[in-house]
Amino acid sequence: MKWLGFRLAIIVLLAIFSAAYILPWKTIGISTPFPVSEYKLGLDLHWGVELDYKIDLEDAAKKSDFQSKDIIEGLKSIVEKRVNSLGTAEPTIATATYGNEEHIIVQIPTQNFDGENLTAEEKKAKNDEYIAKAKETIGKVVRLEFKEQKTIITDADKQERTDIAKKVLTEVQSASYPFATIANKYKDQYENIEYRAGSGETSEMPVEFTFTGMENVKTPYTSPKIMETQKGAGYTLGKDNQLEQIEGEKGYSIVRINNITTTEKEREIKTGTGVDEVTKKEKYTATIYDYEGIFVSQKPSEWTPAQTADGKVLDEQYLTKASVSFSQGFAPQVDLLFNADGGKIFAELTKRLQGKEIAIFVGGQLLTAPTVQTVIPDGRAVITGNYTAESAKKLATDINTGIVPAPIYLTSERTIDAKIGADALRVIINAGLIGLLLIIVFLVLIYRVSGLMAGIALVIYGLLLLAIVKSFGIVLTLASIAGIILSIGLAIDANILIFERTKEELRRGVEVEKAIIVGFGKSWSAIWDSHITSFTSAVVLYIFGISLIKGFGLMLGLGILLSLFTAMWVSRILILVAGNKMRKKTKCFIGV
Repeated sequence: MKWLGFRLAIIVLLAIFSAAYILPWKTIGISTPFPVSEYKLGLDLHWGVELDYKIDLEDAAKKSDFQSKDIIEGLKSIVEKRVNSLGTAEPTIATATYGNEEHIIVQIPTQNFDGENLTAEEKKAKNDEYIAKAKETIGKVVRLEFKEQKTIITDADKQERTDIAKKVLTEVQSASYPFATIANKYKDQYENIEYRAGSGETSEMPVEFTFTGMENVKTPYTSPKIMETQKGAGYTLGKDNQLEQIEGEKGYSIVRINNITTTEKEREIKTGTGVDEVTKKEKYTATIYDYEGIFVSQKPSEWTPAQTADGKVLDEQYLTKASVSFSQGFAPQVDLLFNADGGKIFAELTKRLQGKEIAIFVGGQLLTAPTVQTVIPDGRAVITGNYTAESAKKLATDINTGIVPAPIYLTSERTIDAKIGADALRVIINAGLIGLLLIIVFLVLIYRVSGLMAGIALVIYGLLLLAIVKSFGIVLTLASIAGIILSIGLAIDANILIFERTKEELRRGVEVEKAIIVGFGKSWSAIWDSHITSFTSAVVLYIFGISLIKGFGLMLGLGILLSLFTAMWVSRILILVAGNKMRKKTKCFIGV
């Protein structure tokens, strides 16, 4: 009995810890002494849009060194960068195979616009605009570009920077997207643009974001026009302790003041000089600004398309492939192989740009900018540096993504409304609780105390399963929750087999404890057969199913494994404890 009591104590502690862990503490506004993550809800339980992009590999497959896996992973990486530039919270990006087609699935949660006094129609209009922007950003053609540094800055280049700042201001003032989303969009598209956000007094803010009359503005405040400012401008202590002005980087600033608050602070005040100097502390009312700002430097882009004297631009049509090799010192490096025409263009460029950089851009993102060491006449170049084998492979894969003609096309779009998602979550939770209660009532009516113990084991099973889901960040969808509910049925199936076999032994006059042990032992082969069959089905669904079916298969398989544990360990201990207490009351114990 000692080992029985010890195991029972472990079960009780496990149930208590699981229950404490799975509660949505942050949602109900309670802080915990232990770190707790939130549940991850799928699109059908949250709300947002699912975009399904087909990858066109037809032209890419014609290449002799075609590697679909590398192309797909490279495209997925680019799509991920583009989605992140939108400032989206927790997007889900995955690949899927439908028959002989390869797809990229992008799930983007839409925004709630909390804190904004908007009607339901206005929120819907904003989210529609947000989704349209996401599709435009994700669906851009992925191109490979070679660029060289500019040697001359024209008036048109300077005017472009002013035009960019005005475009940023127009988008910020329209308030179609969050300030940070707009800032990141332009920061990724153009060089020499910075976004900063913070909270503090004016002395703690970047000098280019401060302006007179800040304390009198009504929040949220957005700059009515672009402000000509200098980043890093200020003063420094020069010769003879004289203040010297620092010329900063000239540009344009757009500022958003989200909130202004006041608070009591202390500061040190020094009076007197030399040995008579005294430091005192005084209280004062500090004005705190919650701010965001975009700085568009007047310095134009440093790069321009690399082209020959007769205007031929070096791009993806001239590069055959990028691969990883090792130098004589076994250092990883990236090899570039150009076709015949590309080799001639590259030879002319390397002759002209010796000692200068040639940058490689893919999908508008700067990957690397190696320096030309010598003329390369044969169309075979090597990029060296402090690469690891992994980083060199990633760079080669990213470059190949721009070379291979594998465009993506939007094939389907599925939007889940916020109300539909919330209603679905509420309904499925209620359905699960009602179903669990009915199962426990059935068990108690048919199997009495043993049924109650099985019901308690079932509750513990649910606590453990939710704890696993939460700790591993498994995304919950309607399909995956259906898998959980189905696995509960399988768990009950195991208990019913055990109970019926135990009742047979009791009718033969076997003692309660031995009958329970026999019931568990003799039922194991049937339980194992049914569970292994169901688990095999779950594995097949997970491996070959589409994204929704994968979630169902994952949770069904996980539930089956956990139900085996609870049926053969948790239920066993609880029923043995109850059986020992009710040796002479078998009718009340199990209905015999």
